[in-house]
Amino acid sequence: MDKYLNTNIKDLITEFNSIQTELDKFEIGCAPCNLGTCKLKDVVEIHNLNEVDEKKLITNIFKIIFPTETFDIPRIGKDKVISKSVSISPPIKLLVDEHVLIKRVLALIPRITETLDLKLKEHKQLVIDITDFIRNYADKYHHSKEEDILFVGFHTTFDIIEVMIGDHILSRKYVSEMLKAVDTENTELAKENLLNYCNLLTEHIQKEDNILYPWMDRNMETKQVGFMYSEFLKINNERPEIQSKYENLTSKLESLYLQK
Repeated sequence: MDKYLNTNIKDLITEFNSIQTELDKFEIGCAPCNLGTCKLKDVVEIHNLNEVDEKKLITNIFKIIFPTETFDIPRIGKDKVISKSVSISPPIKLLVDEHVLIKRVLALIPRITETLDLKLKEHKQLVIDITDFIRNYADKYHHSKEEDILFVGFHTTFDIIEVMIGDHILSRKYVSEMLKAVDTENTELAKENLLNYCNLLTEHIQKEDNILYPWMDRNMETKQVGFMYSEFLKINNERPEIQSKYENLTSKLESLYLQK
């Protein structure tokens, strides 16, 4: 049993396809994950299942692997499961609040790409404005808090954190391609990378808000919470104009595209 609890989840799904069906019943979507090297026991612990659901999931998985055998199922997660309705800590709430603004921009991208034409000067400026938002708000302002402060408080080789950092790196490549598209007036290249970014960040934020952040919140000590919040506020205070600047830009874009 220990061997399989410590096996990468993607390897298990590859060998036993129906395991993903069992994971889906508990809204654990490992199949689309970029890496999938989380151990089975870590997947269970991260998703904060109560004792009954955890036992049901592990039992069903081991029935797939060993259909004729029975096992005593160990408790993997914490004895006390944190309710999803419990308020989140101040540093995590700050990050979730920043996601709200990012999601407002993401919601506009499909509409923007419908009529985008980089032969038009105003459309070039539109893509430049979006890349400015991504680079200076979503990345330097928001992702830097995660990479330089939040993630270093945990094992940065932990699979889900590697996935998040990998998403950040990929998003930067998409932005570079967007700017290349502006320079060459390549509308299709711009559309492709805008939509790629939109899809990537939409899924990325869902994983953080629903899986990573709650798991981190459950495992942070009070001292960590205070330190991280202090560091986050320090960044915000060093650049007090950032939030309002990009809220204004987002509102401007919404006025142009939500009315259409």
